[in-house]
Amino acid sequence: MYRRVSLDLGQRGDLAKLPIDERRKRLAAGGDDPELCALFFQYGCYLTIAGSREDSPLPLALQGIWNDGLAAGMEWTDDFHLDINTQQNYWLCEVGNLSECHAPLAALVETLHLSGARTAREMYGAEGWVAHVVTNAWGYSAPGWGLGWGIFVTGGVWIALELWEHYRFTGDSTFLREKAYPVLRDAARFFLSYMVEHPTKKWLVTGPSNSPENWFIAPDTGKPCSDSMGPTCDRVLVYSLFSACMQASELLGLDEKWRAQVAGARDRLAPLQVGKHDQLQEWLEDFDEAEPNHRHTSHLIALYPEDQISPDKTPVLAAAARVTIERRIHQANWEDTEWSRANLVNYYARLLDPEAAHRHLLGLIAHAADDSLLTYSRGGVAGAENNIFAIDGNTAGAAGIAEMLLQSHGDVLHLLPGLPPAWPSGSVRGLRGRGGITVSIYRRDGRLSSATVKADRETDRAIRYRSRTANVHLRQGTEHAIPVAMFRELEAG
Repeated sequence: MYRRVSLDLGQRGDLAKLPIDERRKRLAAGGDDPELCALFFQYGCYLTIAGSREDSPLPLALQGIWNDGLAAGMEWTDDFHLDINTQQNYWLCEVGNLSECHAPLAALVETLHLSGARTAREMYGAEGWVAHVVTNAWGYSAPGWGLGWGIFVTGGVWIALELWEHYRFTGDSTFLREKAYPVLRDAARFFLSYMVEHPTKKWLVTGPSNSPENWFIAPDTGKPCSDSMGPTCDRVLVYSLFSACMQASELLGLDEKWRAQVAGARDRLAPLQVGKHDQLQEWLEDFDEAEPNHRHTSHLIALYPEDQISPDKTPVLAAAARVTIERRIHQANWEDTEWSRANLVNYYARLLDPEAAHRHLLGLIAHAADDSLLTYSRGGVAGAENNIFAIDGNTAGAAGIAEMLLQSHGDVLHLLPGLPPAWPSGSVRGLRGRGGITVSIYRRDGRLSSATVKADRETDRAIRYRSRTANVHLRQGTEHAIPVAMFRELEAG
């Protein structure tokens, strides 16, 4: 499993001979170390392999399988946090060619499918199933007990969408029919019966819910408030859920009449909006943030891991997402922690900003990881007195490196979308793109020198490098060499 992906980001003299603590100090002082970045990626793969196998009884929690007692002693209880952390633990699996490591997570979601049906029925009087921000080995699905985070009503949707991602990467129609679709369909049934119509805009909105774990200033009282109707993250997740259900229903030839109902509801969801600061709005209304330095940027899941915002398809929204990021991280006391820093690597990779993605990757390794390269939640954030190991920076950071080298949102394989100048030569072999495609990429002097792709099934695919795209036909099981010259001809033309 570990040998499926190999990564060479280049070399810098004899740095690899130095101990990691000294190499990290060099990074913190403004140096560079491509081999340490490559090691960090492979370490993320290793931790995933070690902690989440097909026969593992549970998926990776906040500390993976390495519980030092510190997280367990916090209010987090070393649980499965569903407002980003557990998702981050699995962003690497598919693109990192470790698809079977997803299996324990799928099993947990099936448990939530059952327990969440009772919560939907008894708490909301609704069909389907629902889970909120935290769960555990026993399938806890009720809301959490605190304002600001407890009633995040789309936590179950977000984690269930990992099953759809597994299908998108593997094309496993049996998995889709027997596991993913029933879970997704019943999650959609909940929201069809739960959402209400906005009194003036006529949009369908969730609520009360929150944008984890942030607060806004209530315009009527001037006081901090957390819960509202229709926060942006809910809209993003429900839109993705409905879209997945529509595609799965069509692929499986099921529920045609219901599919039309879902499509009609999706069309009535609120649009993504740009606020008065040119930022992507976090709430349905353009509220001012009570905590502008907050670590969570839940509304930016429209940029990553979802594909509802991109520089090519939605340039105005992409610019607004960038404003949101810059406003947040430039606060004097920004809550810079391991998973929020890893998010930045992925966000900037999706914004096609290689230098920013690279800068935050170096910051993650230098300032949010120990000399063991295990990442940590910084003391002073989320009630922690000391730095506490949390695995999500390792896994999500490794996923960010993959996102810099290969993106496969939509029907396009994008080669080297986030390649920084610091990695001019090297290779990556064995990454996976959506559609069941294994990709190897080689570069020299900052340019693509060669690439090969191998598809699990016959398909047509658009392959992009820089601003140029070429369409290729891929035969099942055949390794295709991508003629780099065609991209140069397109650029010249």
